[in-house]
Amino acid sequence: MVRTIAWRYRGLGLPFDDLVQEGALGLLDAIGRYDARRGVDFEAFARFRIRRAIRNALTDQARLVRLPKQIVERRRILDRTEARMTAANGRAPTPTELAAVAGLSLRAVLEARTAAFAVSLDDPAVPDSSLPDPEAEAISAERAWLVRAAVAELPPRQNEIVRKRFGFDGEAVDVATLADELRLSERRTRTIEHDGLWELAAALEPALAG
Repeated sequence: MVRTIAWRYRGLGLPFDDLVQEGALGLLDAIGRYDARRGVDFEAFARFRIRRAIRNALTDQARLVRLPKQIVERRRILDRTEARMTAANGRAPTPTELAAVAGLSLRAVLEARTAAFAVSLDDPAVPDSSLPDPEAEAISAERAWLVRAAVAELPPRQNEIVRKRFGFDGEAVDVATLADELRLSERRTRTIEHDGLWELAAALEPALAG
């Protein structure tokens, strides 16, 4: 499990073996903190701790361009808060619930969760060529497939709103038009959209990191 998760974070500044070592520390932390009496699935609890340990290592140790300090701090606060809420409730909190407990606005939560993780200072320059790059095209196609697969896993209402807002099946629909079509307020429509985007970010972060 540790190696599978670590594989998704390769190429972001730390050697694979180091990622595995950091993930193993996260697993040991999960073993030490796990309380079966709370009814939380151990594998889900361990995966969260492993991912967090690897992300923290990338933030603290790799030679990367750091995110703005406030974003880094918010991510850490959200990680700690999400871990506590997941352990207490047996499920991951929604972005709205997380924002309320963490004392942040929903917008701040979404920005922290969807911010680009980092860019390596050692990445080679991209050659200037008018010819298509087969590898880049393959990666782009794979990522598009991953996004569509993740959207398909969203709850029905989130799925519908995200697909229409971002034009998955045609032209993108604005919030006002979509809210009127679904007989919802614009505020409620935006909340569902934001919740859906947060769920997508959480699902896609490990997959797209590699």
